[in-house]
Parts: sequence; structure tokens; C-alpha cells
Amino acid sequence: MRPMADKKGENCISPAAADALIAAHDGDTALLALYLARHPGADDETAAAVLCRTRAEIANAREKLGRILHADRAARTDRPFYPTDEPVDYPAKEIVGTFEKDRSFQPILGELTRILGNTPSRAYLNTLVDIYDHLGMPPEVIMVLLNYCNDEIRRRYGSERRPSPRQISEEAYTWANREILSLEQADAYIAAGAKRREDKSRIAALMGIRGRELSRTESKYLESWIEMGFDDEAIAAAFDRTLTNTGALKWPYLNGILKNWHAKGLHDAAAIEAAEGRRREQGRGNGTPGEVDPDELERIRRKVSGEKI
Repeated sequence: MRPMADKKGENCISPAAADALIAAHDGDTALLALYLARHPGADDETAAAVLCRTRAEIANAREKLGRILHADRAARTDRPFYPTDEPVDYPAKEIVGTFEKDRSFQPILGELTRILGNTPSRAYLNTLVDIYDHLGMPPEVIMVLLNYCNDEIRRRYGSERRPSPRQISEEAYTWANREILSLEQADAYIAAGAKRREDKSRIAALMGIRGRELSRTESKYLESWIEMGFDDEAIAAAFDRTLTNTGALKWPYLNGILKNWHAKGLHDAAAIEAAEGRRREQGRGNGTPGEVDPDELERIRRKVSGEKI
């Protein structure tokens, strides 16, 4: 990582980053920042020896420094990190230099070689250097990232597939924008993703969708319902109502039912049934026309259009 120097090796720490370093009240982080400004690409072992610190102390300082610099870059650009259409083409000398100077980077190369089953191409190496150099992602987090990308690609497309440089890059930028810069954050992100997949798979099964990947649109619908706070029974009730009224799984219609319940603060089947029971009782009790139920509107539309009800 070359966090504190520009291409010419000149100090380029911003006033905001300097203020953040001072406010952190962490001597190890400030000392490491100064050392890396003079010795770009230095690994943890070398930095620990020169600065008379343990490797654990340097690793902790590097993580804190990465957070500070990430926030500083985001503030100065006023936009999130994003992969460019044409990735930066690092000179071969710079790529090789990164591997040679930073010993902590060498295991990353070994792990990528293991994942691919062969020697990584220059495109892969270029991607790794960009993640390490531009995004400032710590080596141990890059290791987790590579395995996560490999697991995701194999899960989606089969055990023979491997992640491409572009796929690795896109996921890395997603992590950077979420400020995932530690092993704990990476583990939490991966666990949350697994839980989200499990929830979506379970709900999809309630609607008879099994044995295939959800489309992007289907996945977004399910994620939005989970985020709204609906339980499985409520979604199943909305699905049943959709089939009854339309004769098919129509995602926009199903989504409309759930959004209507969400607006009323109804997120579980018991609350929904109780609220609708009260509405029916009120309608019978006052003898006045009430609001037309969306389901009734759909039945009227289908009847007028000659569709089977």
C-alpha cells in the first residue's frame, strides 16, 4: 500500500487525513503513516523491525490507517469508488515491484494461483495491485475477498468456473464502498450475505421456485420484502391472494399488496388478518360505502376484460 505518497514519492497527505490521524490519538498509526510516506510498499515485517513494534501492532495500525485514508479519498472525490471501463494498466515493473517489496502480498499471489489452478495472467496481477494500491485493502482482507469471489462464481455457475479479473475487481470496489477493511468486517459481510440468500431461498420455495437461481428482478423483490420486515406467513398470504385474483405469480401485483400492508404497518399474518377483519366489520356496521379493496378492483378489471376469474 502506498497511502501517503504520490507517483513521485512525494508526501501527499491531505489536511483532512492529517486531522484524522491527530484525532485518532494513536502513535503507532501516525508513525506508520510517516514511515510509509518514505517507504511505499513496505511490508509489515519490515515496518515492525524498523519502527520497533510487533507485527500485530503494525497490522493494527495499518488497518486504522486504511480506514482514515479510505474516508479521506471518499471525501475528496465526493463519490464512491468505482471500477473504470478501462482498468489502470500498471507497468510491469510496478507490478513486480509490489510483489517483491511487500512480503505480505506474496501469499495473495499464492492463493490466487491455487484458486485458478494455474499461473495468474497479467490482467489478474494488475487487478490485485489496483485493489491493494488504489483501494488500500489489507492483504489479509484481499485473501478473503478472493475466496469469496471464487465461492460465489462456483455457486452460481458451477464448480468448473473461476472468477474473472473483472468480477474480482467489481466485488473489491463493492467492499471498498462499504468500508470493509478488516477480517471482522469481511466475515460479517459474508455471513449477512449467506443469511440473505437463505432467507430468499426459503421464501422463493413458498412460491414454488426451487432448483434455479432467482433473476435479478426476483431477487430485488424478495430483498425489499425482507427489508420491510415481513414474515414468511405474510408473504405467503400475499402470494396466495395474488394467485387467487390473477391466476398467476405476478410480481408487481404481489409487491403492490405487500407495499400496501407495509404502509399500514402490517408485517405479520396475524396482524394483517386482524386489521382486515376490523375493516370488514366497520364496513358492515356503518352501512356506508368504504374504500374499494385492491383485490376487488382486480376482480372487476378481470371480469370487464373477459378474463377468467
